[in-house]
Amino acid sequence: MEALLRGTLAADESGCVHAKTATDPVGLVWPLGYTVQGDAESFEVLDADKNVVARSGSPLAIGGGGVGGVVQDNWTERDCAKDRIWLIGNISEQE
Repeated sequence: MEALLRGTLAADESGCVHAKTATDPVGLVWPLGYTVQGDAESFEVLDADKNVVARSGSPLAIGGGGVGGVVQDNWTERDCAKDRIWLIGNISEQE
């Protein structure tokens, strides 16, 4: 969980939030309690304390690690998981 992924948050036509990278979109698995508010065009990600931690279109540095295509039964938004999945450890907006 010490790797770094750089990209911007975007939503696909199904409303699934992912990281848009230089190559392919990466599905994101958020920590327990994180939520998304807004719509596919403009949204914010809130942590368990309801603090905004990321916004759509903002450049991000996302700490964590990749898990290939393995999807656990207890993950939320399992239908949003793509070929590349990233477990988020921490997230920060880049300037």
